[in-house]
Amino acid sequence: MIVLQSERLRVEVSDPGEVPNTTTRFDRAGFVTEIILDGIHRFCASEPNNLSHRSSGGRGICNEYVFDKSEEADIGEAFPKFGVGLLEKKTSEPYYFAEIYNVVQPYPVSIKADENRAIFKTEPLECISYSVEQLKIVEVVGNELSVSVSLKNTGILPIEGGEYCHNFLTLNGMALGPDYRLEFLNEQDLGASTPGGLLSFSGNSVMIPRYDSSAGIEYISMDKIKRRDDFCWTLSNPAAGAQIRVRDEIDLCKLIIWAADHIISVESFHKLSLQPGESSNWKRVWLFEQL
Repeated sequence: MIVLQSERLRVEVSDPGEVPNTTTRFDRAGFVTEIILDGIHRFCASEPNNLSHRSSGGRGICNEYVFDKSEEADIGEAFPKFGVGLLEKKTSEPYYFAEIYNVVQPYPVSIKADENRAIFKTEPLECISYSVEQLKIVEVVGNELSVSVSLKNTGILPIEGGEYCHNFLTLNGMALGPDYRLEFLNEQDLGASTPGGLLSFSGNSVMIPRYDSSAGIEYISMDKIKRRDDFCWTLSNPAAGAQIRVRDEIDLCKLIIWAADHIISVESFHKLSLQPGESSNWKRVWLFEQL
């Protein structure tokens, strides 16, 4: 485990292959498992087990690459899962995030870390003509955590897909309910929520009228989003005495809000469209505050 610290934050980052960073879904470089502010407030939670599908092993701040090329491999052959490695195709079905796959070869990850910054370099492995190289920097300054990513297409075929951060976040483990408030600062109206759903929309705010242990999910129309390259949101809970301010410096192409029990996850997708040799750079910043 890598521990990054400032005068206000303690951030724990799981090494590749260290539990819970053993999934065949999430990027194994820079998997943040715990965030503690001022020695008091905690913000990371684990993906629940009472979902409609098997838990995929997520926790805290972990990202995933959406680029499924499993259909180009025969059963028993390998296909690439960026951030994880080369996975063995089990059946004729496409890759499924909650399935557990045999890792034929994990992507090699080298790490350089000091007190407040860790640099992860993921080396490329060519598979069915696809290959990427990733440089990820996780840094803590004051009460701010940032993750910067540079991804290069080192293969011979184009890459069309995306990347997103699945924020398994909570405010001191408090159960979902009216005290939680999610706001999208640069937006005006996110549209209507699903009738009878867990989440309730009003303008640029999302409320949770009642506690529900089951998961709720909302897909936000991109027609509603005005700021796609500097996407900001805030999660607050006065009863918990804490809030999180987030700034996603990405090419936003998809937005999902997911919640369950005591977790609210804003999934903002960064668009990837890379010809061979091209790179994409993006950054996400979390500011943790006491209320």
